[in-house]
Amino acid sequence: MRVALFTTCLAEALAPRALKATVLVLEHVGVTVEVPDAQTCCGQPLLSNGFPADAALLARRMVELFAPYDAVVTPSGSCCSVVREKYASLFPEDSADHHAAAALAAKTYELIEFLETKLMIDPATLRGKSCATTLTCHDACHLRSINRHGCTAPYLKAACCGDLRDLPDMAQCCGFGGMFSTQFPEVSTALGAEKLAHIASTGATTLVASDTGCAAHLAGLAHRERMTLRVISPAEALAESLGLLA
Repeated sequence: MRVALFTTCLAEALAPRALKATVLVLEHVGVTVEVPDAQTCCGQPLLSNGFPADAALLARRMVELFAPYDAVVTPSGSCCSVVREKYASLFPEDSADHHAAAALAAKTYELIEFLETKLMIDPATLRGKSCATTLTCHDACHLRSINRHGCTAPYLKAACCGDLRDLPDMAQCCGFGGMFSTQFPEVSTALGAEKLAHIASTGATTLVASDTGCAAHLAGLAHRERMTLRVISPAEALAESLGLLA
């Protein structure tokens, strides 16, 4: 199987460790990963701001770039959902672009989804060293679009990545919401503050966030509130537990 890493803009800029962890975990389960260096933005900001024609240009480029691969894997739930949910609709039905975009959507996966549903990796086989870290897990709202919201924590718990504690009201948005956080900063901050209160109530010292945007938003708010909280991706949680990442 030829697998490509879909890096995403935010992860490249803010979470390169999550990308490294994704590659390390995939290699651990026997997958050789390629990282196409010509990839750019997937077009999500353009779609969020009402520019579908411009987003279609980037979508067409993404389709061409990832065409040679059997699967495309990303640690970012929101970018994965854009490819899966939006790409085909950017082009006329029955057009070559529409069918090509649908083909890319069918082979694009969020990391935990790829491990669980494509590779059928039993999380128990990913149990690494004993880990005393206390964790709680927040899934990005966008994971609902690919029917994966709420799936991250059970997988990590079964892999024994640490003392994983349930996050109260986990279904509530963290407030990031992509462009929402810049267009409605007061609401975004208030939602983030509520999410931080729920996290604090668990007593966990580490938050696992399934999207780079959510992670950056909550880490920034925690820093400003002088709240001690480490924020990592599911890939990092697995890689650290397996001893692949210090």
